[in-house]
Amino acid sequence: MSLFRFADGWDALRGRGPALSSHLWPRELRAAFPGPRRRVEAWVGEGAAFARYATPHGPLFLKYLPAGWRDERAFRRLAREAAYLRDLAPLSPVPHAPLLHAALDPGPPDRRHFRAHLVTRDLTDETTGWGAFGADAEREAALLEVARLLARHHAFWHGRPELVGEWGWDAAQAVRRAHRTAAAPGWTSDDGQAVREAAHALPALLEETRGVTLAHGDIHAGQVLWPVGGGPPILIDYGQAHAAPLGEDLAHLLSVRLDAPDRARLGPGLREAYRAELAAHGHPLTPAQLAAEERAGLALNLLTTARQARREAGSAVRAALQRVAGAWKEGVRD
Repeated sequence: MSLFRFADGWDALRGRGPALSSHLWPRELRAAFPGPRRRVEAWVGEGAAFARYATPHGPLFLKYLPAGWRDERAFRRLAREAAYLRDLAPLSPVPHAPLLHAALDPGPPDRRHFRAHLVTRDLTDETTGWGAFGADAEREAALLEVARLLARHHAFWHGRPELVGEWGWDAAQAVRRAHRTAAAPGWTSDDGQAVREAAHALPALLEETRGVTLAHGDIHAGQVLWPVGGGPPILIDYGQAHAAPLGEDLAHLLSVRLDAPDRARLGPGLREAYRAELAAHGHPLTPAQLAAEERAGLALNLLTTARQARREAGSAVRAALQRVAGAWKEGVRD
């Protein structure tokens, strides 16, 4: 890592892009946003590093892969987000942070370095996040707004002609991946049983779904910003966006992000808010049809979380796997 960091640092000092540091901008970024800039704050998060700036061009938000990372998965996610913001987000009525600049450089085939950045308008001062809701009632109302926002996103992208090629859905590939996941060794008895059941059930569950939309892929309350002056919430962080059945995001919100008591208490209201908003935008579903969508989405989430748990040994992903496996055992009620 230190050798990689030295090589990347040398390129950063020479002005080669993409950005590798919040302190040193590459030539192309300085050319795109000339003039003085003040770094307001900077931090390293999971999957990327971030920085906010005050500039003559307005507030800017930089997301980049720091020097020395060499992280192919993080590179693919940042490239995915840039592609969505550039090609698809301008078509959608769902508010987003506008893309202002992006650069991707995987490096030559024999010497990959996976460098990338994107710049959007910084919305920090004009929005609030999940942490602004202090009371349980406020947080529950905000979660209902998240469900409605998700429904508007899904309603717009449902069956759209743009969902082809890199944005297309391949059910056969999803089934093949499911069988490979189920066959992997080392699962605990409970988790392994749930994973095997989901993989076995997936083909039939997918046959019960009603078309394809664009899933956000990592939906939770932290992916939504609320404008200070009111107005529709803003959906952010599209690094895992992909085509999928309608229920995948809903199942993620309910079963990956909520524990069993919260899911039992909040789930019915969130489902109904999602279903009503979907119907209001031209895609009515009966409760039974929504339950079928969610069950297929739950299987997909269980299998995805299982693959992540195989790659990562952290307690957070293990806890997520336990939540979604528990939800699978509970079943989905219409």
